[in-house]
Amino acid sequence: MKKKQKQLIAELANQYGRQVFSTAYRIVGDSHHAEDITQDIYMKLFKKTPKAFDKVNNWAAYLTTMATSASLDLLRKKHRLSEQSLADDGSCDNVSLIHCKPEPTPEKQFSLTQDIQQLRHALTKVTEQEAKVFVLRFVEELSYDDIAQHLALTSGNVGIILNRTRQKLARLLSHSQNTGEKHEAHS
Repeated sequence: MKKKQKQLIAELANQYGRQVFSTAYRIVGDSHHAEDITQDIYMKLFKKTPKAFDKVNNWAAYLTTMATSASLDLLRKKHRLSEQSLADDGSCDNVSLIHCKPEPTPEKQFSLTQDIQQLRHALTKVTEQEAKVFVLRFVEELSYDDIAQHLALTSGNVGIILNRTRQKLARLLSHSQNTGEKHEAHS
């Protein structure tokens, strides 16, 4: 690997490391997992060719997309493991997908935590592309154009995918509430 590429990766880590960590943390809700994801992303950069580096026009959006993908992969893995292992102790991760201020009462905070866990569970039920587009738009607040560029889509397709994903998530969450199903995330 060229010295120039190593230097660029170090600069990217300094400039965007907190943003990558923050993205991962908002999705997985665990600082240790977010640190691992951040480290893995920068390690992956060492494996990229110089040509791959030249193709990136917006490093912030590129790294955010990588963090989103890695975080969603971890959520899916944790979800599969929790479904496979019903013998777990049933403890829930008290995490949030969306960074927000604590609610004034414990009851409201508990309800919000349950809602976020249900959203997290529902995100594991849509396609990977749908989950990525949803998180990049509504959690990371990227523009349609930035999402389109980094996922090789058109802006129009991003809008279509977002609309379809919101409808799917609404059905999944409505079904979950109607059946009284409560999702518990297992470590």
